[in-house]
Amino acid sequence: MKINYTFLFLLFLSSCFAFESEQKVDFSAEMEELYEEIQNLSSSQTCSDPDEWSFVALGSKPCGGPWEYIAYSKQINVLEFLAKVKRYNELQEQDNIQNNRFSDCMYVSPPKSVICQNGEPIFVYE
Repeated sequence: MKINYTFLFLLFLSSCFAFESEQKVDFSAEMEELYEEIQNLSSSQTCSDPDEWSFVALGSKPCGGPWEYIAYSKQINVLEFLAKVKRYNELQEQDNIQNNRFSDCMYVSPPKSVICQNGEPIFVYE
């Protein structure tokens, strides 16, 4: 009996992909919706007094740390905003783990403060 090694290899390879796809979990729809809500809340106020603004880490890199920082006005519902950010960060961390995500491990420095420029919050770094 002649064994077709190419056929066996393809069968093995397809079974690996089938096994891998069963383990993947899709968080993208909820994450996209949350990200849009976070961005909308962040940009919903005009920046005129930097003391009325703060910032928070957003996202979760597979290597650890946030992807970015986002400014928000203290005039919005801060508890709701921070809850959305927390949920987004948790979803992204779960997505990283369950779907074997990878990224650069570059450290994203937090800003020192926020200033207002042309009605927009701008981060200040030292």
